[in-house]
Amino acid sequence: MSTKGTSGLSAAHRIRARDLAVQAALLSLRHAPAIHYSQGPNRFDGIAHNLKAWRGQYPREVDCSSSVAWWLWNGLDHYGVRDVVNGAGWRAGYTGTMVGHGIRVQHVANVLRGDAVIYGDPFGRTGHTALVVGERNGVPMVVSHGSERGPFYLPFNYRSDVHSIRRYI
Repeated sequence: MSTKGTSGLSAAHRIRARDLAVQAALLSLRHAPAIHYSQGPNRFDGIAHNLKAWRGQYPREVDCSSSVAWWLWNGLDHYGVRDVVNGAGWRAGYTGTMVGHGIRVQHVANVLRGDAVIYGDPFGRTGHTALVVGERNGVPMVVSHGSERGPFYLPFNYRSDVHSIRRYI
C-alpha cells in the first residue's frame, strides 16, 4: 500500500502535514469543553476564519466531518493544497463527500496518522468520521467528535460499523 494520499505533496511534506493535522486534532481534544457539537451553518468557521492550531486557535462549533476537515486542512493548507477532503473548496462537506475523495486504505496494518476513519452509512443518518492520531498497543487511535461531550480519544474500532479508512495526505 502506498503511503501517498491525494495531496500531491512530497514524502517529507506529507509527514509534516500529517503532524500538523494530528496536532490540530489533539488541540481540539485538550479543549473539548469549549468545543460544541453543531451541524449548523458555522461548522466550517475554523477554515473560513483561518483558525490555525499552531497558533492555539480552534473552531468552537463543529460536527464530526467539519472537525476532521479542519484538522486535515491545518496540515494541507500549510502547503497550499486545495480541498482534497470534500472537494468543496474547504467551505462545505459531510461524511458522504469525504468518501468520494482520498484513497481507500485497504488494511488496518497500513493506517497512518492523519487518515480518516469513516463509520456507518456515510450517506445516511449513521455516517460518522474520526481522525487517526496515533497507535496504542498496535491499535490505531482516533480523535472523534460526534456529540456535545466530545471530542474523545478512542480506538479506531470503538464503533463496530467501520465503513472505510481514507487517506488524503
